[in-house]
Amino acid sequence: MPLARLSQLWRSTSFRISLIHAALLAAAIIGAVSGGWIATRGAAEREAHDRIALEVHAVTLEIQAEGLKAAGDAVMARAERPGALEYRLVDSAGRHVAGDLSDLGPKEGWRRLDFDGSAPGLEGKDRLLILTQRLPDGARLTVGEGLGRAEALRDTLFRTLLLWGGLALALGLAAGLYLTHRALERMNALVRTVRAVADGNLAARASDARPEGDDIGQLATGVNQMLDRIDVLVAAVRRVSADVAHDLRTPLSHVRQRLDTATTAATPELRNAALQSAKDGIDRAMRMFDAMLRLAEIDAGAARARFATVDLADLTDRVADAYRAELEASGRTLLVQVAGSLVVEGDADLLTQALANLLENVLKHSRAGAAVQVRLVEKREGIQLSVEDDGPGIPPEMFEVAVRPFSRLDPARAAPGTGLGLAIAAGVARLHGGRLLLEDARPGLRVTMLLAQGLMLSQGAAFRAADGN
Repeated sequence: MPLARLSQLWRSTSFRISLIHAALLAAAIIGAVSGGWIATRGAAEREAHDRIALEVHAVTLEIQAEGLKAAGDAVMARAERPGALEYRLVDSAGRHVAGDLSDLGPKEGWRRLDFDGSAPGLEGKDRLLILTQRLPDGARLTVGEGLGRAEALRDTLFRTLLLWGGLALALGLAAGLYLTHRALERMNALVRTVRAVADGNLAARASDARPEGDDIGQLATGVNQMLDRIDVLVAAVRRVSADVAHDLRTPLSHVRQRLDTATTAATPELRNAALQSAKDGIDRAMRMFDAMLRLAEIDAGAARARFATVDLADLTDRVADAYRAELEASGRTLLVQVAGSLVVEGDADLLTQALANLLENVLKHSRAGAAVQVRLVEKREGIQLSVEDDGPGIPPEMFEVAVRPFSRLDPARAAPGTGLGLAIAAGVARLHGGRLLLEDARPGLRVTMLLAQGLMLSQGAAFRAADGN
């Protein structure tokens, strides 16, 4: 495997996790085998200890009941059985009575002896646990049991455990390497996609996207969704740039023409008129730039630092009163319905501008004599501040287009405006945790700023209506 490949493998998080798991598995296997070996070693010796003690007690009782010779015959019979213990019985004079054990000396009590396997009577035994006890009549009884067979069985068991544990560890490492290799291939494909986008290929997409798949599939899905969003935003920036250039070209061209006219004007009156017209064109461009900056500020969320307590009822009344004279002068009627004392946390200037933008749209686009209604109500989904007219409205399929920045439903862009009014109102609604809704009022259009319920501090129970009189 190339060195670079090994380096990439070592840097992989999944491979490091596999190594950690393998180390934990190895530690668990070693700990289990070591602990089991120690525990079973003690258990085998304790079991032999109990058997020997019980046998010594039984032979002692038999000697007391039947005599030494009868007990010797019984010991010889026991020694012939398969898997029997080892015995040696001598009388008070030290003469051998029964048993195959060689003379191990007069020392009494428990002993654990090691042999080379060739001692008389101990052929094939390398470890022996014995108990020597002197009887009341002076005889001496020795009973022992070899530990080698139990230990050999235990060693075989633990060697098998180590073998299969090592095999499981090796298979675990192999599986970890394989899965890490697969994960690296998929991650490398995802990285190549991101790098392709960074190099300017916005059409690049991850091929391993699986919304319901594993973590890498979900990550690829998220990357694709992000790239789709970036693609949309880039297209929107390009469109907005084109719209801005188009909208600024006309007033700047007019400014240039008026300045040219002023420089060649025959009379001071004509020069002043041309300069005033140029100033109006510059003012229009400045208003557009101001609107663009305000929209950028709203989208950035910087205005949240200025949030304070705002009485929406009072704000709605003040803005409606400011536009009432102009609306009624054009033959329109204005009806304001406000739920008493709806107090929220927000930016009063932005909320004022948003409502003003909605009323400006009514002035520009509704018919003369239209009935205009401004409503402020609280509903389960939040606070609703809406402006409605009974004019021609706009087709429902154009609702989404109407709230885009610089969108103008007039293809010729002959009507005054920047195309940012509804976009700013939508941004203000988002800033206050809500959204802007466009609905068919049948007839006319209803535009509603839905503000989040969590912004409300207190409310009044009264509901009042004012018709402007």
